[in-house]
Amino acid sequence: MTLTSALANSLSGLRFNAQATALTSANIANAGNSTYTRKLIDPVDALAGDQIAGVKVGSIRREYDAFVQRQLVGEKSNAGYASTRSQFLDRLDQMMGAPGSARALDTVLNTFSSSFQTLLTSPESDTARAGVINSATVVAQSLRSLSTSVQDMRLDAEKGLADATTRLNTLLTDLSKVNGRLEVSFTDESRVGLLDQRDALVSEIAEYTNVRTVYQDSGAVQLYGGAGFVLLSTTKPTLSFDGRDLIGPSNVYDADPNKRTVGTITADTPSGKMDLIAAGVFTSGKIAALIDLRDKAMPAAQSQLDQIAASLAQALGNGSTSTPTTVAGPGPTKGYDTALGPGLSDGDTVTLELTANGVTKKLTFKRVDDTTVPMSDTMTADPNDQVFRLTGTSAAGHATQMQTAIDAWAASVGAPAGSFSVAVSGSNLRVLADPTVTGGATVNAAAANVTARTLTDGGTTLPFFVDATAVGGLYSDRYTGSGSQFVGLAARIDVNAALKADPSALVKLNATTLESDETRPSFFVKALADTGRYFKPAGGLGTDGNPFQGSVLSYARSVIVNQTNDAASAKQVADGQEAVVTQLQARFDSVAAVNIDEEMTLLIQLQTAYGANARVMSAVREMLDMLQKM
Repeated sequence: MTLTSALANSLSGLRFNAQATALTSANIANAGNSTYTRKLIDPVDALAGDQIAGVKVGSIRREYDAFVQRQLVGEKSNAGYASTRSQFLDRLDQMMGAPGSARALDTVLNTFSSSFQTLLTSPESDTARAGVINSATVVAQSLRSLSTSVQDMRLDAEKGLADATTRLNTLLTDLSKVNGRLEVSFTDESRVGLLDQRDALVSEIAEYTNVRTVYQDSGAVQLYGGAGFVLLSTTKPTLSFDGRDLIGPSNVYDADPNKRTVGTITADTPSGKMDLIAAGVFTSGKIAALIDLRDKAMPAAQSQLDQIAASLAQALGNGSTSTPTTVAGPGPTKGYDTALGPGLSDGDTVTLELTANGVTKKLTFKRVDDTTVPMSDTMTADPNDQVFRLTGTSAAGHATQMQTAIDAWAASVGAPAGSFSVAVSGSNLRVLADPTVTGGATVNAAAANVTARTLTDGGTTLPFFVDATAVGGLYSDRYTGSGSQFVGLAARIDVNAALKADPSALVKLNATTLESDETRPSFFVKALADTGRYFKPAGGLGTDGNPFQGSVLSYARSVIVNQTNDAASAKQVADGQEAVVTQLQARFDSVAAVNIDEEMTLLIQLQTAYGANARVMSAVREMLDMLQKM
């Protein structure tokens, strides 16, 4: 090896050490940067022909575990979903109150129920009557307040989706720019910095939505969402959100844009605008959680509140009496007379349980005047009935419509014609069966839900709670082309103003009723305690085939307990998911994060190597000086 070769070797060593020192100092400077991965420089032999001619930089690479990184990206989506859901359900739980606490809905309803017990003990007491009105007012105020809070939370989710869409658009745009720069030839030092930026952007995107990553040889990345939708490739779709400024119980998501009354996330694609929610693009991450909360969890909570409001209104304001009756033959002779009182309002029902030719069937006849509304068995919570339409105000017309439906059913099970008869008898609906026909026919039970219209309709029921926006204020579970009266009732429920003005109606059925009469107070107590009431499935309470059955009070208590359990479960999942992310991040950082002690040790080694190379150059210079003097 010649002196010039030695000099060249030491010069290459100095150049390598200078670059390695600069990289090490960059590592140290970024020790606190969570998106920075440790950089290493690989030395390789510099060759002159087949001879070693010093050292040069082979490559600059990032130190990280790619497998753990992929896991971390996926779990961040799950953590974003779980955390967002837990935050909202915790708010809902705090809003509902702990079961049995002073401000919880079940406690408010228990106080309301107790006020009727006090009234039953002292019907003539003005204090007892005022107590009923006051506790009822608190119930109505609580339901309205809770409904408002639920819809505020839905609006928060709507605004959260708007913000998330904007942020996701920005992140995808930034990542697209990084992809473009990676496609251009850069030095290794610039390239590894871009790869850090790329991974930081992918990590944040994953918090908003689940993504599948495909990495190109250049380092550029393609992102795919749910249903294989391309979030980022060589091009990037522009995402937009058409949010609403106000949201109420009737605002719902629907894949049909003509029916949708809340915002959705769309993407401009070559084939046109695409609804990404309908396409199932978001299956995890913060965006998916906000969608589920706005369109499922919060509407379920609203439905539970509406169930309570509707059950209170109907328990106290809807009813009838049915009396077994027998008439002379021939033909149908045995059945029931059911009082219709002021007649069926739009939404009221008559329910019959019939047996013909050994087959038993429960039929519910519901007055639905708007013929554009399709009839459905889900119009009632009872899982065992079939629902038929009644129209018009005529009791005789209702009887004719019921006769037609019953005859059709009886014929379908092989019963002879004339097995049943339906007619109006005075103010009653009379339904009879002929037990002598082949196979037999029986009316097992009959009941009607007739909405009381005034405080003195004559029966024990009265329009205690009203729908503040309904015509006449009556709640009768009416269906029209614009939807069900049930939806959002908790936001509109109030105590009847006429009852507030005249609390004596809590006792007096009419002008001749004694002040101490217990008939109506007794009815109220029994109505609230009735455990045979069905509640439509909502928020995990019951199913279509097995709905919750119990009293209004037991349902309210179950709602509170269910919300508390849901919030606790969501927090447990969120905490568990956070622990998974923390563990994966620790595993990733154990390889990728900068260790100051290691970097300082390496810096000392580089300093030593730098000094050695400098000493070689000094020795070569001395030798060359000696040669010149010879």
